[in-house]
Amino acid sequence: MGGGRQAWCPRCDEVRAAKAGTSCPVCGRQLLAVPPARPGQPRPGRADRLARRLRALVPAAAAVGVACLVLVVVASAFAAGRLTRTTPSAPAAAPTTTVPGFLDEGPETGHRDFGWQTRDSELTVELRTITVGTGFSRLELHVDGVRRGREISSLEGLRIRDADGRDLLLGGTVARIATASSRPAPDGGTDTEVVLERPIDPRAVASVELRGLALAQNVQERIGGTLVDEQLRDKAAENSGDTTWLATRRGCPGCKLQVACEDCTSVRLAGSAYRRGRVTIAVQAVGRVEQTAINPSRRRVLATNDGGLSELPAWIDGSGGSAVITIAADMLAAVPFGDPSDDEPMAFNVVIQAQAEELVRGSWTITPAVR
Repeated sequence: MGGGRQAWCPRCDEVRAAKAGTSCPVCGRQLLAVPPARPGQPRPGRADRLARRLRALVPAAAAVGVACLVLVVVASAFAAGRLTRTTPSAPAAAPTTTVPGFLDEGPETGHRDFGWQTRDSELTVELRTITVGTGFSRLELHVDGVRRGREISSLEGLRIRDADGRDLLLGGTVARIATASSRPAPDGGTDTEVVLERPIDPRAVASVELRGLALAQNVQERIGGTLVDEQLRDKAAENSGDTTWLATRRGCPGCKLQVACEDCTSVRLAGSAYRRGRVTIAVQAVGRVEQTAINPSRRRVLATNDGGLSELPAWIDGSGGSAVITIAADMLAAVPFGDPSDDEPMAFNVVIQAQAEELVRGSWTITPAVR
């Protein structure tokens, strides 16, 4: 797993085909270097290599059986509200601990339990542990006072110092760092963790300071629309599979697109267009963008046909207070929908989901003397 074109994302807990120091193509987190193999460890023998190849074949063999179940469960999956299209495509939520594959490549080199805590701005923050490995440090925190339904998406003003007041982090203070995980604790409160890009000495830690916590909750908005394109529908009925003509079609006099966002509270429609087989919908934030469904934090979009059984390729992009959604209409026309000879509109639905964030500012200086 070594090499210059592979790096680890501490938020997604995945190895990416990219250079260390660049942004993760999924969540935007800065990628870390994948550590080399353990020093002194013998190279794998023939039996090890054979076992590794057999393990690699297991997912492929399982996929054959799983494929038979896809048609049965796809409807219930979408009814449960799974949002699987993002910009770029996002994986499932990151696991709460480092995957064994990474630990095999970079074992933990240090660990310290703390149990230090302090309170400010109606939030009690406890530093529980610091775990150090080759190329990373992981801080595990527990926070009491977080409202139900919210999680901690990032920390602001993170600073770690030793007993002499010297900074243990490069550059002193980390202005903002996204959490790698956040989840309700079994005994109440919220457990969260952050992963730093380099190891520190946990034995030297004398204080951990924070200046803010971003509390987040999932919000979503639904947009409905209809499209009339008789030529596209006729082509789809022929099952030709050729959509290259869409890129050269100069106009579509009979085409008609309508979109509405009747129940939207955090966004409003700014415009829509249909050209060359692509539906584009522009939306704007109502109020502060970080508290809306187009906040870039874990933003996702899902587009489906009217019945919700067929997912359509869709993307969302944008920054600031606006975003643009793009939907592939050729896939909408490919979904069986009534009599292809009539001009009944093809209906679709769009769901935008993101984490709306609220920053709680304060001054948390966590030391052994503060309880």
